[in-house]
Amino acid sequence: MGLMDQIGHALMDNDELHFATESRCSPEERWLVALSAPLSAFNGNFVNAVETGQSPEALREGVAGMWGVQDRKSFEQTARWIVDEGHREKYRGVWHGLVKLDTAHRSAPLLLRSVASLVFPGLFMLKLRGELDYEAFASQTGKSVADIATLMGSYSDWMDDLRKPLGVQPAEITDLVAWDAVRLASLSRWAVDLGYIDRGEFTGFASGLAGPVRAAYGNWAQVSAAYVAAGLIWNYSEARQEALVRTNAMLFSDPRSPYKDLPLH
Repeated sequence: MGLMDQIGHALMDNDELHFATESRCSPEERWLVALSAPLSAFNGNFVNAVETGQSPEALREGVAGMWGVQDRKSFEQTARWIVDEGHREKYRGVWHGLVKLDTAHRSAPLLLRSVASLVFPGLFMLKLRGELDYEAFASQTGKSVADIATLMGSYSDWMDDLRKPLGVQPAEITDLVAWDAVRLASLSRWAVDLGYIDRGEFTGFASGLAGPVRAAYGNWAQVSAAYVAAGLIWNYSEARQEALVRTNAMLFSDPRSPYKDLPLH
């Protein structure tokens, strides 16, 4: 992470949303493309078409390197894993711990919060030490204890990012299925682009977690917030936090965004 992480994010073409000139989508495809938008915005993919707008060479290399997907068989195996397992349950305990921290911080008197931020940033983590088992969180997520400590130590900053640009209270997010659902829809789009599946199969694969998403969230803002939260649990850095929050915020500020004219429900 560190410098290389910052360089990687700086090289991404994600200063604005990208749109296909002509979008030929059925209503179901449009909804699933909108579902993939948090990752599409981050990667600089089209946010209004099944096609991603990426070159086949770059896409093939990226999907193979990040996902180990190189053909139809490996795509189907990965898609099945996301639907059946993914990361949502592994990250649940850490997320609940973060929400407890945030709730304790927000409910404290303003003076205490101000003093804590200036003199003792770890005050609320210390107060809740009996409820925040870093070793258990590390075991659940596959992260190191040091990674968990870094994530917890940064909670106040990025929890505020969920509130301000995205307009979501962290306590509203009780399920992180958005993280898996967005990735499934995105991976299915990439598989179409690479010829691993036919266009007619896209909705069948991409909709594998559509039901749980509709059950878990009331609007697209909550979907984006849950995606950002899980994305930072998956791999936290300041550069990644900035990129995730900024690109998801564009989905609410750009009048052309699929979030603007397509309801979640």
